[in-house]
Amino acid sequence: MAGSLNAKIIMARCSKNKKVFGIRVEQRGKDWIRTWAFPMDGDKAKREGFETNTVTGSMSQDDNYPGCPHCGSAGFVQCFCGKIGCNGGVEKHGKSEKYVCPWCNEESELKDADSFDISGGGY
Repeated sequence: MAGSLNAKIIMARCSKNKKVFGIRVEQRGKDWIRTWAFPMDGDKAKREGFETNTVTGSMSQDDNYPGCPHCGSAGFVQCFCGKIGCNGGVEKHGKSEKYVCPWCNEESELKDADSFDISGGGY
């Protein structure tokens, strides 16, 4: 008998136009894999309860992951506020990269992370 599939929808925003979108993630072993992304209305996300979904651990993407449905960026950034956005709005400044969070509008310098603790809400 095959094991059950653990998949969730987490919410993100496009860092270029601040539109909300959903990311389908699937747990494979200890890792979470981004498998699909789609435009989503914030009110519908609330009705569906997506803001209560939490994902903790390492995250990568499936080879077929389409990226942000608004700008096509395949990567994402987690802000200090805890929310995520696509990395389409990342700007290079010399050797560093700057990011303005599409949720809280705070600017930060990017740093690599091996593990994430992501939850939704606040559309």
